[in-house]
Amino acid sequence: MTDVLSRPAANAPAGPPPPPWDWTAAGASAAAVLLCSISLHGVLDGWSWLPPLTLSTAAVIAAMAAARRFRFPTALVPAAGLAALAVVLTWLFAASTALLGLLPTGATLGRGRQLLTEAQSTIMNQVPPVLADSGIVFIACLGTGLIALLVDTLATTLRMPAASGLGLLSLLIVPAVLKPESIGAFPFILAAAGYLLILATGSWQERPHRPGDAMRRPPRSQVGTAAGIGAGALILALCLPAALPGFNQGTFPQGSRLNIWTGQSGLNPVVALGNDLRQPSASGRILYATDSPSSLYLRSTTLEDFSGRRWAPDLREDTRRRGLQDMSPAEENGRAPNMSVVTTRVRSETYVSPWLLAPYAPQRVSGALGPYSWDPKTMTVISGDNTERGYLDYEVQSFAPNLSQADLQGLAPAPKDAVDPVFTSLPEDLPVSIRDAAATATEGTSGPYEQAMAIQAYLRGPAFSYSLDAPVEGGYDGNGIDVLDRFLQEKSGYCTHFAAAMAVMAREAGIPSRMALGFAPGRSTGNSIPGNDGQELREFEVDSRDAHAWPELYFEGLGWVRFEPTPSRGSVPAYAVEPRSNPGPVRDDERDLEAGNPVLPEPSPETSTSAAAPEAAAPPQPEETHAGRFAGVGLGLAAAAGALLSPWLLRRRRRSIRRRLLGPGQPARGSAGASGAGGAGPRNSLTGPATLAWEEAADTGVDYGHVPQKAESPRAYALRLAHEAGLTDNSAAALERLRAAYELEVYAAPAARPQGASGAARDLPPGPGSGLWSDVTAVQQGLQESATWGAKLRARFFPASLASRFQR
Repeated sequence: MTDVLSRPAANAPAGPPPPPWDWTAAGASAAAVLLCSISLHGVLDGWSWLPPLTLSTAAVIAAMAAARRFRFPTALVPAAGLAALAVVLTWLFAASTALLGLLPTGATLGRGRQLLTEAQSTIMNQVPPVLADSGIVFIACLGTGLIALLVDTLATTLRMPAASGLGLLSLLIVPAVLKPESIGAFPFILAAAGYLLILATGSWQERPHRPGDAMRRPPRSQVGTAAGIGAGALILALCLPAALPGFNQGTFPQGSRLNIWTGQSGLNPVVALGNDLRQPSASGRILYATDSPSSLYLRSTTLEDFSGRRWAPDLREDTRRRGLQDMSPAEENGRAPNMSVVTTRVRSETYVSPWLLAPYAPQRVSGALGPYSWDPKTMTVISGDNTERGYLDYEVQSFAPNLSQADLQGLAPAPKDAVDPVFTSLPEDLPVSIRDAAATATEGTSGPYEQAMAIQAYLRGPAFSYSLDAPVEGGYDGNGIDVLDRFLQEKSGYCTHFAAAMAVMAREAGIPSRMALGFAPGRSTGNSIPGNDGQELREFEVDSRDAHAWPELYFEGLGWVRFEPTPSRGSVPAYAVEPRSNPGPVRDDERDLEAGNPVLPEPSPETSTSAAAPEAAAPPQPEETHAGRFAGVGLGLAAAAGALLSPWLLRRRRRSIRRRLLGPGQPARGSAGASGAGGAGPRNSLTGPATLAWEEAADTGVDYGHVPQKAESPRAYALRLAHEAGLTDNSAAALERLRAAYELEVYAAPAARPQGASGAARDLPPGPGSGLWSDVTAVQQGLQESATWGAKLRARFFPASLASRFQR
């Protein structure tokens, strides 16, 4: 018997059945979107995001296909997809706030705003691949669902399959922009295959489909033409980006990457540092003029919490202070005794960040427009409303310590209560590689200064090399304790890795530490400008290529002191230069002390090894293996295939199992579904046909929104269901027969039951197409006829009888 759910709605206009390609075209759209979404691996960490994304895509496509099947007006087909997307997102992320776990309420909207805030925080504070937390997965499911709606509308509803590539392209832009290695060859092939699948299905749609038509293969000439067009498009895709502005040089999609940020943004702390350094051209130009005898490090923010898989600056909004006058650090001994006041004027028309740049340690800031506040624990300045400002012109008075090695030597370790515990705490699961590296570097040293110098020398030694590419190729780009673990094993990275390594190793040795982010000193412009007091200020410039990170260590009585563990970057302060016992060549960046000498230009992005020790070759790097990458893609495809068993398919499978088992002499071992919604009672070891039929009818009632109340008997539930659903006399009578048969089978004494092969009623008609199953179908038809179209779609694609299996 034809499933009643597949019948057209009662008020649908009469006409021929829908074309046979409708569901095929919808499946092609869903497959294309999911194949394109594979490229998000590397933007999002792991594969846990793929099942909910697959479910969201399938829900949108299925709802739109069902709307076309039920003859909805064309304008309402996308509306059905939007409704399905809203329901499935509510189900996945806010079921506890929704009506029946599906229908959004006011509290659901509040949960959505919370998820958006979490996603914004993740985007601002993490570098790809970002952790697949609930906010990010919500955004991914929402965006992919909307793209699926666009693709299916163009490809199937409007019959414009070629134009649907715009939707797929919008999905590919995300990894093309965010992933350092761009989309990657294999994901690009998968995306191309999805688009070709849509085109092939669209071509099939245009063929006449008359009854009795046999499927014919396209002529060989068409195959040859299609192959030629595909080959030409592939060659164009591989070669054209090399000649287009805005792309890195290389072969698309593996070696070419779109740079849409060039010339627009400055430093985005932590997140954009690696990407800024890898840009082929400078952006975010900043000018600063100072009366300091040496060039300066411009500091924006700090990292001090090294726990968790990703690190982010702590805003500490509850302890920040407004007003940028008379600033001083929280530590009692926060300043070295020998200090000088430095005046610095900072100007930029392209720097975009809520953090205000200042040399450490700022004392007073004048001319900065906006509600800025500062943190006494870190001396960082941030906009009070976290607004990114693109035009800056302000002046900073800061304290600059005049330190020497004699000032630092012989200092005792800082007391435990000298600084906030956040500057000394370490994760409980600190990797062994970090502990071993700290022990190796500080072996035979005594005192915090000797230990700090030993750690700096260890990281600047010949075993380590500066590289912008190795972390990307090795999969440990960005920040996090697992990233630091990999860096100390591979011994190749850029400033974030070196600075974090020294900060964490210093804590392991007992020295309070933090990591500062900002800009290295940059280059002199040769110009001078007058200061507010008439003194000439020497002018320097920095840009995105000077984005830098460095460690700051705390010494009792002197405060926070900068070190420079990154080889070939920035400048090593005079107090941190290792005394040379043997004559020999001096490394350029060690010769460039803070004595007014020009700062070294940073290495080009192509430089992948350090110039730290010309006489010693860097250790060979292991060849990259693609086995893990292909294995991950294979697992992702397997997960996608498994996720396609959506609630709709699971509910249909449960129904088909019950229908197959509903025959005389074939009792089921246990139920195929929930245990008798609408009342529990004694259960036999073998479930009879009346029980199966009642469970199917009760589950159908739940699917249409009629949920049994706690401890409600089958009789009470049947009466309420017939009344609430407004069942016709025929459907109500069928429900009553199912209820009576169920109670007789479950509750009656064995002697009172009519004897049969399974203890079921003798008068059950043979076969699943009549008798009990006819009553189940009659109840289902009655529920469908009285339900709204929204309830029909919900019962079809999001059956509530399965919802408990998807709740987290």
